[in-house]
Amino acid sequence: MFTNKKNMLSAAVVMASLVGTYGIANAAPVTTTTVGGYVKFDSIYNQENDTSGQLREQALLTLNGNESADEEGDLYFSSYESRIKFTSQTTGTPVGDLKAVIEGDFYSGATQNIVNLRHAYFTQDNLTIGQTWSTFMDLSALPEKGDFGGAAARVFSRKSLVKYSTDVAGGKLDLAVEAPIYKVEGQQDAVTPDFIAKYTLKTGFGHVSTGVLIQNIAIDNTSTDVDTVTAGDQFGTLDDAKIAVAARVSGRVNFGKDNLKFAVIAGQGLGGYLNFGDTATGAASNDGTKVELSDSLATRVSFQHHWNTTLRSNLVYGTTTADINGLDSGDYTSTHLNLIYSPYKAVKFGGEIIRASKEVTGNAEDKKLSRLQVFAKYAF
Repeated sequence: MFTNKKNMLSAAVVMASLVGTYGIANAAPVTTTTVGGYVKFDSIYNQENDTSGQLREQALLTLNGNESADEEGDLYFSSYESRIKFTSQTTGTPVGDLKAVIEGDFYSGATQNIVNLRHAYFTQDNLTIGQTWSTFMDLSALPEKGDFGGAAARVFSRKSLVKYSTDVAGGKLDLAVEAPIYKVEGQQDAVTPDFIAKYTLKTGFGHVSTGVLIQNIAIDNTSTDVDTVTAGDQFGTLDDAKIAVAARVSGRVNFGKDNLKFAVIAGQGLGGYLNFGDTATGAASNDGTKVELSDSLATRVSFQHHWNTTLRSNLVYGTTTADINGLDSGDYTSTHLNLIYSPYKAVKFGGEIIRASKEVTGNAEDKKLSRLQVFAKYAF
């Protein structure tokens, strides 16, 4: 009798285990949704500004403006950088874990009061599909600044892409095909996406990242393809394509709480990637028979120092050179120096001094910007 009771108890335990296992295996997926973002206020005073003011008022975009509208002694208040982000994560699905992100700010429209789509993508295990930061970027090497536009020598692009990520040799490898964003005057006929590979290795001192970008720059201005907008442009009836290759090396080196960040970007056809597309990706050759790609070199270095637990400063210097057909096509130089007070992780107040200049082909003097920016930010 005792043996039968013991066997019955064992059978009950096994049955309960099987039922529990079945329940876990067939558990319904769990979805969590969060809302985040930040509110940011900027007060911008231009002591010297050799171009037109922009509602976006980022330093690099300002220097891309119209020089005839010289503005000095101007004060701007803005909260357009504020943004909102929706994130949904689902675990336990038959296809693995899923995540979706939609984010927008207010840098859009004539009055900047229309939501601008920043990110709209989802991930499934190692895949990322949708609009987000270009794989050619190294977000962890970007310095902390009040000026959202950033220093010169900044790769800055969000676009639609398909990316595969995996761990390789102690680091992370990203392989992506992305929407082409090259910038030329004339008819653009993109026939292939941009191809990007990035490898990032975290180290005891920080991280190091490398990236390679391959673009197919295609121009088709043949008489049967040209339209009224591009007719008579510099490409004439040129029909040509070139492969552009560029590379990036960047990283971060920690010194206790302080850190040094750096980036070197060099190669062909970077007009659509560097400095908000301030220079062309390519132009017609001098004899008009082929496409000539731009050659660019961009370097940036920044140092962050923590004065105490709530006060820190960042010094950022960047410079970019570019030429097409052996002629300079606009060189950027910028310096940012700030002081940031953060009494709580989600809150910060700061002041930033910005000096920037842009060489303009055919101009006797460079465009210059001298700015003081005061800002406040609360992230939620």
